[in-house]
Amino acid sequence: MSMVRWILVVVIAMLIGFFVYVDMNNDVPENLGVNEGLLAPCPDMPNCVSSQAPVDDTEHFVEPIFYRSSVKDAQLTIEQHMLDSGMARIVSSELGYTHFEITSDFFGFKDDLEVYFPEADSVLHIRSASRVGYDDLDVNRERVRQIRDLLVD
Repeated sequence: MSMVRWILVVVIAMLIGFFVYVDMNNDVPENLGVNEGLLAPCPDMPNCVSSQAPVDDTEHFVEPIFYRSSVKDAQLTIEQHMLDSGMARIVSSELGYTHFEITSDFFGFKDDLEVYFPEADSVLHIRSASRVGYDDLDVNRERVRQIRDLLVD
């Protein structure tokens, strides 16, 4: 077999292995949701941001989002925005909490976005995390920024 064919076979095998890995690791994490007023902590990788991460954890912390509308209106605005993107689906939703699954265009990577509106506050806590990979190239931080822009006048 020529060297070019051998390299091509190796590259194809690596791509197949990569897609099998991504498919096997794209299941919904079991620790998501609100537990005693808290969203799940971010893993020790730079592929997650959360407004409930420690403030000094600059890799993961994002500011909570303060909004002026009702919880219902803010939540519906976010849900509509995410669904309109064409890449998100709602995994679960109840008044005050929504969990979205966002699928990337080309590779089919899945991210989890959670929005949590604690009772009697005009604050939104948010967590956005990639399911696979180490670094997300700030995709999750940018997603949170877009939601902030959507809700803040």
